Amino acid sequence: MAITLFAVSFITPVKAVASISIYGYLDKTQYMPGEKGTLKIWVYNDGTEDIILKTITIKYPWHFLYIWEGNETIRDINVAVSKGGNWSTSRTFTVPTDGRAVDGNIIINAVATTTEDTATININVANGQDYSTLKDMEQLVTLFTVLVVLMIVCTAIIAATIFLSARRPQVTWKTEEKP
Repeated sequence: MAITLFAVSFITPVKAVASISIYGYLDKTQYMPGEKGTLKIWVYNDGTEDIILKTITIKYPWHFLYIWEGNETIRDINVAVSKGGNWSTSRTFTVPTDGRAVDGNIIINAVATTTEDTATININVANGQDYSTLKDMEQLVTLFTVLVVLMIVCTAIIAATIFLSARRPQVTWKTEEKP
């Protein structure tokens, strides 16, 4: 009996561990200033117990810490996410047209009953130089297309000229007979 009591004193109760992971992606690889986009978010419960999701905070790179306008907090979600389950949502955003439209990371923070997690998603915003380069590329492709068509037409004209000059009957000069 003493040995059993001694062994029981070293047994620790098993505690469940709550853990969540955040995943997400954007609908495009690059955005232009003023363009709208969609952010898709999944919160996955990879812990050993069920959790209740409370809030999700989204911080965009063009809104600094002292400028909260445009960042987003989804409050009072209160959704139970079972072990191995997930919760998802999508949010739309608009890239600013002023100097704040910069590349960076979208920071997503999810808070559940006993745990929280943070994830970052990279967003690429084209600056004016990138945009003008892309516009110039379209003009360059059009220029090359016109150039190829002109080369084909000129080659056909030169080939026809050579062909016709080689097949032309020879003109011989002879004096005119007088009657």
